[in-house]
Amino acid sequence: MMDVIIVCHTEFGFVAGRQIIFDKKGVDGVRGGVINAKDIAEKYGAKITFAVCPETAEFFPKGIHHEIGLHIHPGWEKFRWKNFEWYVGDAYLRKHCRQSLNSTVLRDYPFGEQKNMIQAGACLLEEHFGTRPKVFVAGRWSENGDTMRALTTLGFTHDCSAPPHLKTDHFDWSRIPRICLPYHPDENDYQKKGGVPLLIIPISRMLFRGIANPELAPLFGYPWLKASFLEYYNQQVPIFHICFHSPSMTSPYFMNTLDKYLQFLSHHQVRYRFASEITEYPVMNPSTNVVPYLKGINAQLFVSAIRKFL
Repeated sequence: MMDVIIVCHTEFGFVAGRQIIFDKKGVDGVRGGVINAKDIAEKYGAKITFAVCPETAEFFPKGIHHEIGLHIHPGWEKFRWKNFEWYVGDAYLRKHCRQSLNSTVLRDYPFGEQKNMIQAGACLLEEHFGTRPKVFVAGRWSENGDTMRALTTLGFTHDCSAPPHLKTDHFDWSRIPRICLPYHPDENDYQKKGGVPLLIIPISRMLFRGIANPELAPLFGYPWLKASFLEYYNQQVPIFHICFHSPSMTSPYFMNTLDKYLQFLSHHQVRYRFASEITEYPVMNPSTNVVPYLKGINAQLFVSAIRKFL
């Protein structure tokens, strides 16, 4: 039996041209997106861990009986896509926490500032929802050793911020394997196994650079999402971690993609869990299996590849 967790990054925004625009005016990205995600999940008995940005808490719908985690976007920077502009950051944290930078990269901040932001966010969510979050997701996947220390100091038990075997200018998870089981990090190196009382649950990966996220269907094609699950399932990897952003669930296209994906998963021997219910699994060494991807080759994949090189 494979465990499946679904983590929804709960943020403002809307969808334009199958691209999420994280505009602060897009409150339906929380109000509507959360309800739509819940309704789809509950059709299949699935559970969702909603990682909530502090600034969105007051807009989170009532009566959502799923798990609440904390999602932190520090700083305040302008982003652009085509004719759209928006700011990444959290207005609540900006107002209530000292931030010596404008950077939206959490690892850029010193330990004390990271801790203060995480603590302020956790306290707000506890006040709003009546329970203190134990699951954490870093905005832009950005963490370091100071983040781990802050999380454990504040009583967090699970972290869902790792896209394994990937690295960019704002995060580095390159030294953990592409198919990576949950692990407790080392106190001196968050990418090594150790004894820190925080369980990192890496996101499930596709072949190449993708992660198990319905928002990537326009880039890789829905069959590639199915292939990523089968790569894990066929070699009995004990967990599959899906993530997406709440604004995507205001789009019929992405809603249909998530619905199809959960319907497909539910035809297999899976058990839906909240992130906080996950524990370490027995050691195993998964390997790359290209067979599901050969069967998952699709037109959208070719279109994306051609666009990349044009």
